[in-house]
Amino acid sequence: MAIASALPEIGKVGVFEPGTPSIDPLKMLRIHGYKDMDKVRPVIRKTAEVISKRAARVMTSIVYFRRVPVVDCDANGIKLANGVAFENHAFAHYLSGAAEVVVVIITVGKGLDDEVIGCMDEDEFEPLEALFLETAGWLGIESITRSFVNHLGELVGPEGLRPTQRMGPGYSYKVDGGLEMWSLEDQRQLFEVFDGVDLPVRLLESCAMLPKMSRSGLYGLVKGNE
Repeated sequence: MAIASALPEIGKVGVFEPGTPSIDPLKMLRIHGYKDMDKVRPVIRKTAEVISKRAARVMTSIVYFRRVPVVDCDANGIKLANGVAFENHAFAHYLSGAAEVVVVIITVGKGLDDEVIGCMDEDEFEPLEALFLETAGWLGIESITRSFVNHLGELVGPEGLRPTQRMGPGYSYKVDGGLEMWSLEDQRQLFEVFDGVDLPVRLLESCAMLPKMSRSGLYGLVKGNE
């Protein structure tokens, strides 16, 4: 599927495919507390190298996004033009000046989940491989998110706009010296933005997502100098 060369019209769904993310095995090891690479046991370092390539090979990175105008954004929350609304004090702080938002669903795909499950098979349990696959998945989704932000910036730049930081259900945000959590249950309304779209991610009753290494949220679009 081709990458769009312009931001889709308001209400239209865009699809961004960043390609295979590069998973650095050294970053994987550092995440797990290995600071001096010379002291890492060869078998552990080799496993990290193998898993980083294996994880990247099974990832099918993709981002679905939709541009939606903002009707109102104040201390009570944010209301979008399609009728979806979220209540939280943090929106006024982090999305101030945004006349539009871009709602996103990001995933590395089902293949990584299948690999992790395979490593946890009762007959061939490989805990280190499963652990490193999970870590590789986290690094992968981080890489995809960065690629999308860069892509989004290029799309809206000609309009004199830039994306704000991402906000997502289940995360906490600093506001006036305290923390405001955006309820994970708001995933349901966020997914409603893509009503009728055949997404590669589904929402569980718990509001967690499958595939597991998936991410949702929204970016405000503000003037470039804000």
